[in-house]
Amino acid sequence: MYNKPCYTPNILDSKQGYKMSVEGVMVSYNYSDDGELANILTVSASGLKFSNRWVLTHGSILSPLKQANVIKNARGRPILNDEFYNDLPEIYVTCEKMPSKPPNVYEDVEKLSRERNLDNDIDFEHSSYQVRVLTGRICHVWQCPVLDRCVDDILYSWTIGHQDGDMEKQTRLGKALLSVFVLIDLEGDYRGLKTLRPLSELLDMVKPPPERGTSIQVHSTPFGCEAFLNAVTRGAVCGVIGKRPSLLLTDAATALGSEGGPVFTEGPNAELVGAVVCSVSWWRGEWVGLTLAAPLRAVLAAKLRVPPLHPPRAPASPLYSKILKIVDRTTMLVRCGAAWGAGVWLGRGHVLTCAHVVKNHASYKVSLYCQNKKETAMVRYKTKDDKAYDLALLYTNPDNWAHLIPAEFAEEPAEKGESVLAAGYPYFNENNLEDLKPTVTSGHINNVSHSMIQTSCCVQSGFSGGPIFRITKELKAEVLATIVSNAKAQTGASFPYINMAVPTRAFIRLIQHFILDRDESKLSSIENNKEIVESQWRLLPYRSKI
Repeated sequence: MYNKPCYTPNILDSKQGYKMSVEGVMVSYNYSDDGELANILTVSASGLKFSNRWVLTHGSILSPLKQANVIKNARGRPILNDEFYNDLPEIYVTCEKMPSKPPNVYEDVEKLSRERNLDNDIDFEHSSYQVRVLTGRICHVWQCPVLDRCVDDILYSWTIGHQDGDMEKQTRLGKALLSVFVLIDLEGDYRGLKTLRPLSELLDMVKPPPERGTSIQVHSTPFGCEAFLNAVTRGAVCGVIGKRPSLLLTDAATALGSEGGPVFTEGPNAELVGAVVCSVSWWRGEWVGLTLAAPLRAVLAAKLRVPPLHPPRAPASPLYSKILKIVDRTTMLVRCGAAWGAGVWLGRGHVLTCAHVVKNHASYKVSLYCQNKKETAMVRYKTKDDKAYDLALLYTNPDNWAHLIPAEFAEEPAEKGESVLAAGYPYFNENNLEDLKPTVTSGHINNVSHSMIQTSCCVQSGFSGGPIFRITKELKAEVLATIVSNAKAQTGASFPYINMAVPTRAFIRLIQHFILDRDESKLSSIENNKEIVESQWRLLPYRSKI
């Protein structure tokens, strides 16, 4: 939406030369039950190095070790016994190599020697060719109660990690380790209460968790490969879970091995706000697509048992905040039995959603949630099952929704390549609907026809019926389309970044006329019977209703 320059954390101190207070690193160790293979199989994660001596990483790095079962059975109690730590492997921390300060007296001679042997203009002094590997020991492992409660309340039906091997066993271990953090000492082997000092130092460096919509960067090393060392991906905070909060959702793309990577706000003065705790997860058989990050201020405050701090959160840009207020007062949660999705408030008591969201409306009531309000609705119209365009029109008492904003619809057609936002309700806590807000992801238009728009926004179950927004120069959020489905292969693999939506230009005039004159015969024209449109929307075997 807003194309900003890519910044990296400011690491240059003019008085002290290069001084990295927080640095993204790769954390690894050799692992094998067979001593001969110990130098072949490497387990790795990402991490953040701070104060030159300490590294914080995520508990997923311990998954192949027998100690992982000890953690799983500890149920949040601190692990302080020497036997646990003595059997842990030596840790390797791979960092980017910084120029030496002051210069080495032999550097000019070495540089001249290398230049004589160069066959081309490749700069082998570039940081991508220079790494340093440090060694350390794990000095403290603990489970964060804030994250642990989030796993129990919201992630209880999720699958953690890739879909290979024994899924049930893997998920149990993945959930047990999701709230675990690991502290590594690069200089000594201190444990117990002494480890509280570096964690206290880190707490002083961490800033408040960012608001939804804030642009962020993730620094990580996916797949444990040095070629990807400290790679930077950009995105936005799509959702904030919990009042404290306990979890951040972001569409900054990551991959396995990114767990433990630091999360920074974006800007010339990038600030540390979190760490990746899950890069790959599945829910209801669908790849979630979003990265889960822990707000480090909440994690460290819980560990150090200091009173919860409530300073102002790192704000989103004022322009983005204005857009989110419009999105929040336009996009509703629609529930019908066990199914749910999103809806768009049209005004005068009418809500637009997908037909498959309210497929069972004859057996279950339809409920609407938005801005701390809950009301029932009736289905005025829905297209027949498996027919284009998979739309439904709901009606509720308009007096109860005076605080909402009727959606504005785009007059100009969508253009391939333009930036858009998607809004929906993939995750929410049944016991905390008061703070319910839509998850908002960003992307662009991949393809356009008169009957279908394809986007790269990350969507999954709970986005059906939600809007695709265009942001205008006047900072208006105009609805371009209604989300219907994402792509799903015959193997069951789901692709949240490939999704399909119905252009509002294909139906909005018919709905607007009905709202004015209540002539239901106009609504029947929404159901498109043209074979070319029907064939486009069959999408078999790649359709996955969400």
